[in-house]
Amino acid sequence: MAPPPPGLLPRSSCGCSSVVAPTSPDKVGSRRNGRTIPNAGIITATAAAQQQLSLLCAHARAGRMRPAREVFDAMPPPGRSLVAWTALMSGYATHGPASEALELLLCMFGLFLRPDAFVFSVALRACAAVASLRLGRQLHGAVAKLGYVDTDLFVANGLVTMYASCQSLACAEKVFAGIAAPDLVSWTSMLSAYTENGCDAEALMLFMDMIHGGMVCDAFTLSAALRAASSLGHVSLGHQLHGCMIKMGFAGNQFLDNCLIGFYGRSGELQLMRKVFDEMNGKDLVSWNTIIQCYADNLCDEEALAHFRDMMSECAECDEFTLGSILHVVTRRGAFDYGMEIHGYLIRAGLDSEKHVMSALMDMHVSWATLHKRHRVFPLRMLKYYLSVQGKLDQFIVASSLKSCASDLDLAAGRMLHACILKCDMDPDPFVTSSLVDMYAKCGSLEESNLLFSRTKDPGTAAWSAVISGNCLNGQYERAMHLFRRMLSEHVQPNEFTYTAVLTACIALGDVVSGMEIHSNSIRNGYGTNTAVLNSLISLYLKQGRYRQALKLCLSVSNHEISWSTLVEAFAQADDHAGIVNLFHVSQYSGVELDYHTARLILRSCGKLALLDEGLQAHAYIIKHGLDSEASMSNHLIDMYSNCGSLRHAFDAFNYMSDKNASSWASIIAANVENGCPETAIRLFVQMLRKEKCPTSQAFLSVLKACAKIGLVSEAFKFFVSMTEVYKIQPSEGHYSHMIEALGRAGMFKEAEHFIDSVVPSESGASAWSLLGAAARQNGKTKTVKVAAARLARLVPDGC
Repeated sequence: MAPPPPGLLPRSSCGCSSVVAPTSPDKVGSRRNGRTIPNAGIITATAAAQQQLSLLCAHARAGRMRPAREVFDAMPPPGRSLVAWTALMSGYATHGPASEALELLLCMFGLFLRPDAFVFSVALRACAAVASLRLGRQLHGAVAKLGYVDTDLFVANGLVTMYASCQSLACAEKVFAGIAAPDLVSWTSMLSAYTENGCDAEALMLFMDMIHGGMVCDAFTLSAALRAASSLGHVSLGHQLHGCMIKMGFAGNQFLDNCLIGFYGRSGELQLMRKVFDEMNGKDLVSWNTIIQCYADNLCDEEALAHFRDMMSECAECDEFTLGSILHVVTRRGAFDYGMEIHGYLIRAGLDSEKHVMSALMDMHVSWATLHKRHRVFPLRMLKYYLSVQGKLDQFIVASSLKSCASDLDLAAGRMLHACILKCDMDPDPFVTSSLVDMYAKCGSLEESNLLFSRTKDPGTAAWSAVISGNCLNGQYERAMHLFRRMLSEHVQPNEFTYTAVLTACIALGDVVSGMEIHSNSIRNGYGTNTAVLNSLISLYLKQGRYRQALKLCLSVSNHEISWSTLVEAFAQADDHAGIVNLFHVSQYSGVELDYHTARLILRSCGKLALLDEGLQAHAYIIKHGLDSEASMSNHLIDMYSNCGSLRHAFDAFNYMSDKNASSWASIIAANVENGCPETAIRLFVQMLRKEKCPTSQAFLSVLKACAKIGLVSEAFKFFVSMTEVYKIQPSEGHYSHMIEALGRAGMFKEAEHFIDSVVPSESGASAWSLLGAAARQNGKTKTVKVAAARLARLVPDGC
């Protein structure tokens, strides 16, 4: 657009059109006694024009732009005052479409109407809304020629906002620097310019200059400063700003309270966030949406769902932002029944065609189908429905549909969707590109995935991550490493998904040197404390036996549970029980919460090393954290105390159990056998049978061992027959061994030979004859020793 011509017509009246001087008394009126008597027709016309103008302004302020335009078009051209043009333009700039406001400005130029400073400020606001830098610069030239930049703050502030919205921050700074006496709106506009363009440090510096200059803040200024502090992670500055709000009398300001909720939520200070929310006098939809979103972002799914229920009971309504947040929570928790209810609600509310809600819904249904191993046809039906309503594809919907194809390994559907994207001539959105690369790789078509990636112009981090992950998924670990090095050489910064994918390749290749290089790179790029990256590094170091490095990383993870479990599991696989006990001590100092599996491994290590004191500490920890609710944990406690030689503590753990199952009885019976109380073990076994508990194979093994220790042959045979005939338990080699041991201890070697020949299967014969030979040798039974040796030689001819 060219700037207005220099020879603009003089400004028209601010009321109606210009009134021409009367030429005849009969047109204007007549004079009586020196007074002019106005014509009744002019009075009526003026009143009608004023009514039209009032109606136009009312419609425009309320955002009813179609009725406002109808009123404007119904006005006779001479009656369209500058106020009418300005009111309609302002309505379009505020409520949209902003392009209509710019069209009206062009019409004004075509009619040789001269806009004033306020009209230009409205036009600049419309330029900011459509982000048209070219048009904004032309308007800047026009207002500069008319002298409005230096004389009117409305225009200067509008220029700052326009340049900021068009991402021309240097021009915004230049305009702001040229304002002789900036007012509060000027400062706030520049603050917003910095925050909107990611220059949060500069925004805070400007805010400090503003405070030192004695300028009094308003709610919008404070909100901009709070947003900058949040982006930079300056929690203490946010606390100071909160204090300023209270001192300046903004306590209870709903707009600022909503900003504070968002600030504390993003900073992870959820208690303060909840306090601000609870103390609000009136909560609007923004308040509820903000706290639900913050809880969801901090993985506090229960709190997010609870606040959603409270919101629906208090407000009985929500919008697409609420539903998008809560559907992600439902998907993450697997609460799909609740998700179906929400789906029904949004259909009734008419929100089922909104793109963000539709995308979240598709993700939920894909996750449900994946969990239940069902065919995922429903998300593609949703895509068809969305197309029938909207008439065009959307990047979020396409990405969710591609995720469905990848999850279902439906390559044909993925190819059809790819063809549809090409046919619709969609913009090469990085989100869609990375989803396509990921879909082809997960469907096993790695060649197509790599080809699509190679044809992508200037691929971003998401596309690089997808292709590296896809090559790892298909076992091409060397190529994944090569791609990662290429990514770094092209100065594309990796993210957590890139690092976790390439570390998977390092683990598969056993390449700890490259893993350490990637570790250093992740620290330089700000991912040194990222939980997902740290867990991948911990897995790499553990696989390579670098326990010291793995332990060091565990101590730096904020969410310790998964990492500590992985570390303890690795030590257990290496049979490093002393290391596990040491880890337990370190975890207590670090305030780590261990899970059931980790606690079980710690008890096992305490038992293996016979460390009663450490075992008692572990028992206390288990009780304190509620891990003793399952009967299996009590069984592990009994085993640990038994291995530590503390039968009293083992009985305490057994007696503390409210519901003793067969495994619990087997554990306490074994504990008595191992600690030299075979009679008590037999008595407990009989007691278990009286309580109608079905004995396990382990319980029979322990009671047979008890009989063998004290030579109770008849009782041993009775238990053995009961095991095989009544409880239908197949004897193991251990059961046969204890029967032979019982016979040998009683000196019944002939009966033992007969037992081996008639009962023991051939696959267990070698160990049985070897055991009988050893028992006979101890008792000086030479004949039996020779028989056992001969039979053993027959079974194992080469002496193997």
